[in-house]
Amino acid sequence: MLSTYLSRDAARRLRHGAPWLRREDIVSMEGTPQPGELVQLRDEDGAVLGLGDVDLEASLAVRRLGLPDEAVEGLIPRHLRHAFERRGRLVDDPRFCRIVNDDGDGLPGLIVDRYDAHFVVQTLTRSMDARHQDITRALVEVTGAGSVLLRNDTPRRRALGLPTQRPHVLYGTPPRWCRVLELGARFTVDLTYGLGTGYAYDQRELRRIVGRMAWDARVLDVNCNVGGLFVHAGLHGARHILAFDADADTGDLARENAEANGLLGRVFVEKGTALQALRAVRETFDLVLLDTCRVDSPEAFVEHVQYALRRTRHGGRLLVVGHHPPLPPGGFDDLVATACESEARIATRLARPGLPPDHPTLVGSPGAEYLDAVALEVT
Repeated sequence: MLSTYLSRDAARRLRHGAPWLRREDIVSMEGTPQPGELVQLRDEDGAVLGLGDVDLEASLAVRRLGLPDEAVEGLIPRHLRHAFERRGRLVDDPRFCRIVNDDGDGLPGLIVDRYDAHFVVQTLTRSMDARHQDITRALVEVTGAGSVLLRNDTPRRRALGLPTQRPHVLYGTPPRWCRVLELGARFTVDLTYGLGTGYAYDQRELRRIVGRMAWDARVLDVNCNVGGLFVHAGLHGARHILAFDADADTGDLARENAEANGLLGRVFVEKGTALQALRAVRETFDLVLLDTCRVDSPEAFVEHVQYALRRTRHGGRLLVVGHHPPLPPGGFDDLVATACESEARIATRLARPGLPPDHPTLVGSPGAEYLDAVALEVT
């Protein structure tokens, strides 16, 4: 096995839990490791620090995969088994959740979402790209997967400088349409072409908050996707829901999910972007749901929040969801405050829902806290 030698400061950081290092932290290397080839990470004196992936083309050139005493053999199945057991303890229904969340599960660059017997994989490093067969084999061995689908068609890969590719099957026969059961609701999702991997498991805590704010409310959801948020508003007593999505097919799926959850007659789904909807609608609502996942700049984020505030009645509630990037790390609260000040609205924070337990994050991992959300009462 090749070795990569790290500076004294980098070795110290790695010993203290740092999950990644940059190219300038490398002192010397034995040969050039191929993508997917594990190397031993060593300090300048040759002491072993652990196992890792090394990619000199990546901004984060060194990613740790194993501790100093960890064996190379069976590493992926071992980490996958631990991740699987963790969900069994922490998730309400582990048949429908994220099974592997990048560094948080010791497998940097790997995302795996579970839809009962079907698994959707995303790889976010060249090293994990090279391990598709090993990942598939481990999923079948550890979880008994009926099918494995690769979804490397996301904007996140482009942002990392990785090529995108059409969804394709790694194992079995995955269905295009799949049923998700979560928090007492049922959803049909599109595994092949749906946003992300088909369903936003990372918004589970947001759905809980929506349920608590929705009783007898008139609700506006301007970026509804398959209805993950507004369905829970309806199930918890919302009397009228107006929803929008920019994609007509996704809007059709949202209508189907509303009907499947007994909300026929209370939910109306129309086509339009979030900003188009916020500009076109003139009345105010008791609860406004604003997911800014399609926003491409901090300035556009502030504009969306400004319009959402105008659509929120006096004493009403507003749920704002932001994503990093395009928002700068730590900038979410300031941007929301800027929008409130510009609209002369006083906002009281009711809750700060974050990522659910099936999205563990390693402290210090880049981009780990990629989602910010706040529930506000607006006067």
